[in-house]
Amino acid sequence: MSSIRPTEYLFDHLVIMVRDSLDELSEIFLNQGFQLTPLAHHNLGSSNRLIMLKSSYIELLGWEKGKQVQRAEIANQPIGLDALVFRTNDAHACFNQLKEAGFAVNPVQNLSREGEFMGNTVLVEFKTVRFSEQPIPGLRIYFCQHLTPDYVWQKQWLIHPNNTQDLQEIAIVSPNIKETAATLQSLLGLADSQLEFLQDCVQISLPNINLRIHHQASPNAASIKQVRLNQSAPDPVDFIIDQRFLTHN
Repeated sequence: MSSIRPTEYLFDHLVIMVRDSLDELSEIFLNQGFQLTPLAHHNLGSSNRLIMLKSSYIELLGWEKGKQVQRAEIANQPIGLDALVFRTNDAHACFNQLKEAGFAVNPVQNLSREGEFMGNTVLVEFKTVRFSEQPIPGLRIYFCQHLTPDYVWQKQWLIHPNNTQDLQEIAIVSPNIKETAATLQSLLGLADSQLEFLQDCVQISLPNINLRIHHQASPNAASIKQVRLNQSAPDPVDFIIDQRFLTHN
């Protein structure tokens, strides 16, 4: 994976909160033709399974049934499209830039989980930059530096029976689309040319995904509305994940 300067952020992954229903929600995705990585456990007490894609991934994040929630920042999150995570190649530089820009950031956090690579048990390691106060009310956002990316983007996990290739677009709703777009521009260090003000939304173009911000007056906070994934031939139909997909399958 190519290195990028700390001021240039790719989209890293989308978090879907599953709480203690990781098995049940995993089954929904498996039945829809996605391949999931094996169950893994973080050093912070959470558990996950991943849907790996070419330049990003989807994380099904929760905890095991019957176990006490150990991560305070996810304990009260409802099941659904939960967080936008952006990639940095230098978590400490990212922290400094965000702090200098006036955002309320927590110290860099070390995160790890066990995994398997070429038949060996390995430690998959990350550094994350999180906020003590989210910059956009209603949206959970943080930054991730992959210390062991080869352990994450393994070829066998990139092939899905439904031919899904990558995340194409994430739709966000906000009571103030211009303010939300401006905050994202500041967070990600975006050029004005990466923002396009369309008739019904603001589109933010990142190197590996488009974010579209649509107006929605209520509730008085932003949220992730839906996610669009693209699929390759012979089934070139976009795949949509929204709240209905998570609750009605």
